[in-house]
Amino acid sequence: MSDQRQRDAELLEAWRQGDSSAGEQLFELHAAAIARFFRNKAREDAEELIQQTFVRLIEGRERLRDGLAFRSFILGIARNVLHEYLRRSSRGRAVDPEVESMADLDPGPVTVAGRKQEHRLLLEGLRRLPVEHQVALELFYWEGLNAADIAPIMGVSHSAMRSRLVKARELLAEAMEAIATSKQLLESTINGLDEWASQIRLALR
Repeated sequence: MSDQRQRDAELLEAWRQGDSSAGEQLFELHAAAIARFFRNKAREDAEELIQQTFVRLIEGRERLRDGLAFRSFILGIARNVLHEYLRRSSRGRAVDPEVESMADLDPGPVTVAGRKQEHRLLLEGLRRLPVEHQVALELFYWEGLNAADIAPIMGVSHSAMRSRLVKARELLAEAMEAIATSKQLLESTINGLDEWASQIRLALR
């Protein structure tokens, strides 16, 4: 049991017992993760979706019986909010997040600041993936979650999530190859992927 999960469990129980300050602490602990979740997906509506996620959390806090899974619970809410947003944005058209990308659904250049060309290539590459693959990789890189952590958020088994992450990385490499302005930039981005992703994570705070 990690210290963070134990703290989440204790704060959640206190919040359910009426301690509003415990709820505020939970918001503060997880607000950055929810902000990162939306920043490279819903560019102009991210703030509204962040607020919706926390409203849903307040409304549904009693449904979470295992406080140790709090982070998965709130990120799962964010994923549901994103899916609803995509359906609204498409004006009723059926959206398949397993197939369609944010670049298809919300075309335009990335708005997240990237100090280096590698940052911009990685961010744009992620937006060109099917939404579900983008979500999985950003949870992996931005939040440091592994396949076992991501699986309940995505509603799949651990083994299926491991396979999805492998496929998502392959698709990311292909997407970046298609848009890279030079072979050197592509190689630099792929070879230093973990470091570039870590730098972007800090910027997204």
